[in-house]
Amino acid sequence: MEAVITLGMIELTRDEMMLIDGGRNIIGIIGGAATIVGGVASIVGGVAALLTPEPTTLTKVGGYAAIVGGAAAIVAGACAIKESW
Repeated sequence: MEAVITLGMIELTRDEMMLIDGGRNIIGIIGGAATIVGGVASIVGGVAALLTPEPTTLTKVGGYAAIVGGAAAIVAGACAIKESW
């Protein structure tokens, strides 16, 4: 399939059209960075929960969950930045 502009100005083949870059998505980059910051905050909160002394293991389970969720958020933010770059 070819896209042709009339009057002989330019002719783009399918391969040439695939090379056209749409540019960077700044909103996606900002969102990815915010997701990374949130993931770091979640990890900090999870570590604080692990360090809290208590007689039960409720904060320990919550701390581990926060750390795992924070790590996942950091990876998701990095992927969002990569896709938007």
